[in-house]
Amino acid sequence: MGPGLFILCLVFLSSSAWAATEITNVRHWAAPDHTRLVFDLSAEPEYTYEVDDKRVVLVFSDAVFSSSVSASRKISRPGLRGVLFTTLENRSCKIEIQLADHLTVEVFRLKKFMDKPDRVVVDIIVAMPEKEEPAKDKAEPSGRKRVIVVDPGHGGEDPGAIGKNGTYEKHVVLAIGREIKKAIDKMPGYRAVLTRDGDYYVSFSKRLDAARKTNASLFISVHADAARNRQAKCSSVYCLSTGAASNEAAKLLANNENLSDIIGGVPNGGGNNQSDEIILNMFQTHTINLSKTFASELIGQLGSVHCLKYPVFHEAPFRVLKLPDTPAVLLETAFISHPEEERLLKTVAFRKTVAAAVARSVAGYFGESPAPVATADAGGDSVAAPKGPDASGAVRTATYRVQRGESLSSIARKHQTELAVLLKLNRMGLHDPLRAGQKILIPAAAPDAAALRPSKKYTVRKGDTLFSLAKSHSTSVDELRRLNHMSESDVLCFGQTIRVPQ
Repeated sequence: MGPGLFILCLVFLSSSAWAATEITNVRHWAAPDHTRLVFDLSAEPEYTYEVDDKRVVLVFSDAVFSSSVSASRKISRPGLRGVLFTTLENRSCKIEIQLADHLTVEVFRLKKFMDKPDRVVVDIIVAMPEKEEPAKDKAEPSGRKRVIVVDPGHGGEDPGAIGKNGTYEKHVVLAIGREIKKAIDKMPGYRAVLTRDGDYYVSFSKRLDAARKTNASLFISVHADAARNRQAKCSSVYCLSTGAASNEAAKLLANNENLSDIIGGVPNGGGNNQSDEIILNMFQTHTINLSKTFASELIGQLGSVHCLKYPVFHEAPFRVLKLPDTPAVLLETAFISHPEEERLLKTVAFRKTVAAAVARSVAGYFGESPAPVATADAGGDSVAAPKGPDASGAVRTATYRVQRGESLSSIARKHQTELAVLLKLNRMGLHDPLRAGQKILIPAAAPDAAALRPSKKYTVRKGDTLFSLAKSHSTSVDELRRLNHMSESDVLCFGQTIRVPQ
């Protein structure tokens, strides 16, 4: 063999080896209804598979195992006994998945997307474990409990945003979701249901099914925000928009969150948008308006325990909020990309603080006056939640004309009262319509102590917010708004002159 031919053979052999698809890793998660195996690949695979009652056999052509993949792996998960890896003579690889008790198996591939490699996924569907019926509390009044669905975002294959110190959004929002469930379950007449209670991915359709099957009264999707700007921080609340987003940030956030089915992995094209138009046609304006009423209540409660990214909720076409008959909101608890808020998200005190605020907003939305709940400030110290006026003490009233875009919740906050008080004064139900120009009764306020305090002029500096100014001048955001005749939609501008308490 001549030297030229020898070199050509070497080039051919090396390029052939380079062309082989490498099976780089195997990962697994267990959900209540299935166990998922994920095989990471270096390129698009060519493979076949066979399924019977005892095993699943996948054969990959022109493929090699990474050195990190062991010959066998015992995995103790529902429906699964173990996995065997075998290299065949014809440059092929065989993976044998040994099955335990199960219902069925789904095998599908996921294309490379963002930072995710090409993958082959095996879902082993198992029977849902039977849940014991909780014993009824004798003190619990008879009647059906309101169901609140709490949806911790992401999970499993989809980690969500990742903080600078390696904190995963999927972990912190699950922990917050569990705290929200505890807080709601303690309220008489309420029961919370989690869409996931472990590190596994739940498709959009299954998240929405949880609300339909339980006949939920509210749906709250819990997330942790992220931005390239490490200084971005605070909480925010979003509702569904069937049209354009209310601002560019809301649009970008929705675009990012709507990718979860693609990242998390849904078989048989379950992650497409083909059903969106049908769902949107089912929507009732009434449901969206109720979502906005709850979002307004939630913003008010969050603002009492943590800073707000926006003074009002925003709207965007989030797929996870597309429920035809259940009011739904998306809560961004804090910015995981902000170092201080990443630390906060990992603390039990902050999680309980957010959970308490959510529980109070649920009670307020349904026209009830929850007892003040202990909360935590940024340093984790306990502080008392602000108290609203007692409904039984309201004896004098005044007439108020409803402005365009106002809800009963926003009117209650504007006049330092509670939604329950307004409902009682006006003999209204929570779902009764509210029209611009309509006259309603509000509590006749005593002389405003804040208005009597001396004030001074202040020039807004870069980075100032109503929340930071209220904190630095020992007042509240509502007091600053009243002092400057500002509405909830008004924002501060650099160089603007406002009045602050002296």
